[in-house]
Amino acid sequence: MALNLEGYEKRVSDAVKSFWSVREREGVRSGKTLDAFVELLTWVVRRHGLPEAIVLTGRKAQLPGFFRPTKSWDVIIMDHDTLIAAIELKSIADSFGKNANNRNEEALGSGVDIKEAFEENAFEGLTRLFTGYLILVEDCQQTRTSVQIQMKHFRAMEEFMLNPKERDTLYTKNSKDEYPAIDGVSYMNRFDILCRRLMQKNLYTAASVIKSPRSAIESGDYSAITRETSIKAFLASLASHAETIAAIKTD
Repeated sequence: MALNLEGYEKRVSDAVKSFWSVREREGVRSGKTLDAFVELLTWVVRRHGLPEAIVLTGRKAQLPGFFRPTKSWDVIIMDHDTLIAAIELKSIADSFGKNANNRNEEALGSGVDIKEAFEENAFEGLTRLFTGYLILVEDCQQTRTSVQIQMKHFRAMEEFMLNPKERDTLYTKNSKDEYPAIDGVSYMNRFDILCRRLMQKNLYTAASVIKSPRSAIESGDYSAITRETSIKAFLASLASHAETIAAIKTD
């Protein structure tokens, strides 16, 4: 059966509006800013063969870990007693330097933990699992401009450099035997790299970055950085997984 994501754009736009509205009205600590995205994920799964899927959040969304007894996820999706998906929903709209590092470490920790738990049969016989990482990042000057990289004894990988061709000309040790600061890619592009590499290393089935300006509180505007990390690719991957589980159930 072909995937049917018709109407997803408006649903994403509405979820973006809700994010900014709740954030402005109740603050980032309300824990409700991404609730509309939970509804979006529910719509995708139920539309693709699992109409009785149950979506759990908060304290109910706990799973076994490999490096710790339990791990609370932002969203887990169940079909009766079968775990369908575990998804982290995050956002960043201030203190970009500090929060970017925190989000990076959170994503890696959760991804490694559930991958190892799954491979060590922590889910007792489960053979298929969708894991997702979705982050909404404010589209503003601070997240679009270059960020300097400063390491004295090692060089950053080329993909993080704003001008990789300068690696062997400007990015060389100085008279103090230290590497100079060099222009790096923006925070927005760092998140794109993070998400692509999370998928590349099979830490998550799908990972997505949503760019959205604060003006989206009225317009619902959002965009992708690359097709690979777009919300459309994320939802298509989740829909395909749901259809596969549904097909297996009918055999």
